[in-house]
Amino acid sequence: MLASLRSIARPKPSFRVAFAALSSSAPTKPDSGPSSLQEFGEQLMEGESGTTTYIPNPNSLYRAFIPNQFIQPHRLSYNSVVKQRGRPPTRAQVGPSRREAQHMDPFYRLGVDPLKQAMNPAMLIPFVSEMGKVYGRNVTSLTKKNQRRIGKAIRRAKMMGILPILSKRNIFQPPKLNL
Repeated sequence: MLASLRSIARPKPSFRVAFAALSSSAPTKPDSGPSSLQEFGEQLMEGESGTTTYIPNPNSLYRAFIPNQFIQPHRLSYNSVVKQRGRPPTRAQVGPSRREAQHMDPFYRLGVDPLKQAMNPAMLIPFVSEMGKVYGRNVTSLTKKNQRRIGKAIRRAKMMGILPILSKRNIFQPPKLNL
């Protein structure tokens, strides 16, 4: 099989295009045209028994080398051979537009400064997650200014001990007594 591949891969002597155009007995089309390259590729793809020998594996972690394709030196590096995994889709991190935020923001509509509500845990709890993180603007639908100020108020309340630092506790429910 190797000998047959070598005989196929060796280029047959062909006339140069300029010489072929001058000679009347020479063929008008050289042997190494696009159709002969395609035939060459088909011959390499098929083995001696007529079955294909190149089967790409879609589950492989590495990019396959395609037959009949010139391999450039940079393609031999590890980073170019390893398939890159796509990033998982994430939720958009931007909030509503200015007009929508002004319509939905209770602080803006009531004219209340969120920073002055640092001593009011009932006002701050809806903007804190179960793990004690401040929700983003895409969840709270506040204006940019009020989102910054509510974050600052929550941080102040945590430092003063009004809000727990690492969790969200329901302050309106009485504690359970173990009897």
